[in-house]
Amino acid sequence: MAKKISELFMNSLFEYDSYTCKFEKDIENVAPDQPPRTTLKLIAQHNQPIHFSYAPQKGLNLSGTAGGILSENILGKLLAIPDGDIDAHISFFTDYGFLYPVSETEYEAVEADTLMEFVNRIKATVTLMNSIAAKKNYTNILIGTAYLLYAEPITMHLSTGEYSTCVHEFTNLVHNYSQFPDMQRNQEVFDTNKFPVKDTLFPPSYQVDIGYFNQVRSSTGAGELQWFKNLFAMYTGLPDVSKELRTIIDFFFHYQKEVGVFSTIEYKKIRYLNGKQPDNFSDEMKTALLKIANIVLSEEINFNIAGIHPRYSSLDLKPTWELDNLIQALYFSIFYMKPGVEIYKRCKNPTCKRDVYFLVNATATNKEYCCPKCANAAAQRRSRERKLSQK
Repeated sequence: MAKKISELFMNSLFEYDSYTCKFEKDIENVAPDQPPRTTLKLIAQHNQPIHFSYAPQKGLNLSGTAGGILSENILGKLLAIPDGDIDAHISFFTDYGFLYPVSETEYEAVEADTLMEFVNRIKATVTLMNSIAAKKNYTNILIGTAYLLYAEPITMHLSTGEYSTCVHEFTNLVHNYSQFPDMQRNQEVFDTNKFPVKDTLFPPSYQVDIGYFNQVRSSTGAGELQWFKNLFAMYTGLPDVSKELRTIIDFFFHYQKEVGVFSTIEYKKIRYLNGKQPDNFSDEMKTALLKIANIVLSEEINFNIAGIHPRYSSLDLKPTWELDNLIQALYFSIFYMKPGVEIYKRCKNPTCKRDVYFLVNATATNKEYCCPKCANAAAQRRSRERKLSQK
């Protein structure tokens, strides 16, 4: 895997060199009545180098040696990979190289689920950016934010190094923190059966009922309830943390206490212990959720572009960027998106063969197709359907 130092000039903000990949699939039947485990074996194709460049409003592109674009909108193509379709993932990374450098001489082994989880986090980051742009979709903002914060970090072990998804401070705490404060000698609790907790949603403090406190603290905390039990321990026992972390803790505590406790959190869905999927946000919750979404986006993007370094070229005395891998190039593409201005939109042509997801101005509500060809195809389809309905 080569490293590229590129010129930062007007029509190409950064460049990156890589190689295509070759994949094999190993499918193992682990246990009866259990889905098989798929392991990917991959190797870099040293004799098939590829070159990427990024240009404003065009995104990350695969470029030829002469500078022409061979394939546009690589990030959009990744977003269009069907969820859970490992063959589609293999096809993408065969053409555009792997997320991280891999061996050119022997196969590397990567679990299919691990690879798809890395891709899901990229998708969730872009979807979250889209959700806070223009007309805000608070349900989608909640799902994307909760997924990125609650999902345990995933690690990929390769010969070139160990790579992981973003590790948020809240993530470690919600999975591990269990220390409740001792309220047995609290005089206020003895007098009122309540105690105050400093709160960013309801300043300066929120009154916690001691009966509720004891009920949650003494619960078994097994399985689904463990997240909320740990969260409640954080809410009542971690007053002196950063304001950003405290806002995250306060929001998730109040939302789950008042609306519904999370059971499972997936890339596109939250399930609740009460079986409902409520869509209920107070003004305080909306304000806090937007703050949290911004925090999560900045942490996700900064984590994944941290290895990119600016350089000044001694050859032509121009500014340069040094990129080490494809995941940096993908997140650097997200970095250059204009928050609240540009979003990735899904083409409304169901048979789109070009850009299923395309970059567009957030205010362009009437732009529903990636290109005139898709718009014409959709218009012809509607015309045929009208004619059939009139017969």
